[in-house]
Amino acid sequence: MAIWRDRIACVGADADVLATAGPGTQVVDLQGRCVTPGLTDCHVHLGWLALQLGGDTVQCDGARSLAEVLERVRAAAPRVPPGGWLRGHGWDKNRWVEARFPTAAELDAVTGNIPTALASHDGHSQWANTAALRLAGVTEDTPDPPSGRIFRDAAGQPTGVLQEAASRLIWEHIPSPTAAETTAALEQSLPRLNALGLTGLHNCDGADSRRVVQALREAGKLTLRLSHYCEAAALDHLVKLALASGCGDEWERIAGVKVFVDGALGGQTAAMLEPYEGSRDAGLLTMAPEEFAALAARATEHGLALAVHAIGDRAVRMVLDGFAQARAQHPGAWPRHRIEHAQHVHPDDQSRFGALGVIASVQPAHLLADIGTTERHLGPRGRWAFPFRSLLEGGASLLMGSDAPVETVDPLAGLRAAMQRRDNDGQPPDGWHPEQRLAAAETLHGYTLAAAEATGEAHLKGSLTAGKLADFVVWSHDLLATPADELAEAKALATVVGGAVVHDPEGLLEGRKA
Repeated sequence: MAIWRDRIACVGADADVLATAGPGTQVVDLQGRCVTPGLTDCHVHLGWLALQLGGDTVQCDGARSLAEVLERVRAAAPRVPPGGWLRGHGWDKNRWVEARFPTAAELDAVTGNIPTALASHDGHSQWANTAALRLAGVTEDTPDPPSGRIFRDAAGQPTGVLQEAASRLIWEHIPSPTAAETTAALEQSLPRLNALGLTGLHNCDGADSRRVVQALREAGKLTLRLSHYCEAAALDHLVKLALASGCGDEWERIAGVKVFVDGALGGQTAAMLEPYEGSRDAGLLTMAPEEFAALAARATEHGLALAVHAIGDRAVRMVLDGFAQARAQHPGAWPRHRIEHAQHVHPDDQSRFGALGVIASVQPAHLLADIGTTERHLGPRGRWAFPFRSLLEGGASLLMGSDAPVETVDPLAGLRAAMQRRDNDGQPPDGWHPEQRLAAAETLHGYTLAAAEATGEAHLKGSLTAGKLADFVVWSHDLLATPADELAEAKALATVVGGAVVHDPEGLLEGRKA
């Protein structure tokens, strides 16, 4: 492969490629190592991820008990400056031995009067202490907001957990990171992301992170290509400014608009067609079907792709129905609409993705934490969860992402999860519903060419083809031939973005002069 400036000049046999070398050309022999196109994580919350990597919050991930989380919070409390908040992320009651939601009183015991708010593993629930509830004005008289839920005791007093729209009652009072803090965190995170073989992201964060990205780009420090999915409130502004999906260049572009229509499985707020096991509750829709259908029609008319968060099978069906109506109303226009997560899809709907041209944007690493949770809350219906193979065979384009920082941003963890379908403990050994496993090539396609096609950039990246951007990764292992169990030892040896080496700790690409 020959590189000229930021592009791939040619790909072919050694003799043909070496014939293009001129005086001073740098020649590198990789000794047969595997090279792939640069990987794109198709679902990341970039600003949130950067701050998490920067360690400004209590990390509750992986805790197996409520007591373990409380001990981590206790250790962090003395570091909170006067007047500050203690923040954290990652608790998952489905992994605790207690298997129940926590309370404000339990947080009070280790935080005292320090206002504290801890986001759940999926980000759809907030656990707050009494000081935080007091500052937010959440009392027994506070009504549940539309599409939200405040947990209460028998006397009607808030117990400390708030879900979906109710979480905003707490968020609005937590001081936001400053632009300087986010900039520093993101600048420090970029090399870590490049070191994982990532050369691009589909960013689902808000305007604050986009401003930081723009500042880094102007300073010449941006080493990832970003496709931004703007918040739903931005849709009207984009329409008024005639900004459709694809506006931008090879470093930054508007990919579309992010919309939420339900919650998550962990807190049982994902909208299901039937109630959760042992319950009469079937989750929450955050948008009425007719409201979504109107939104989909408007976005389609104006060339704006929607990335719709839909986890439950009722939510997925509602979104597919809305897209079908939009396509019938505007047959000549069809942006690259997609459903984010598509975690639980009824068999009747699995082939509708391909038939409608709706992309399935999935995150295999969710399997690591959600297998047990799915079986507990969905019972036999769990066999319809994470239906990667069925979606692919039904004609859907599958994108691969992480939902980081909800799950690890390491794409090799996603690759292994899609191939193995095992949880964090390696269970079950033969894979959970192994008929839904993917091959390495199918998974890598979702991180490369399918990712580029989803944002209208297949002419620029996604494959090692002459004329495309020189974004590629050199791996320690052959990702297509190495058994999934052995991929845990694989790593990116070198990462190149636009012909510029952004990760090469061993000097692998230094080469020699022709």
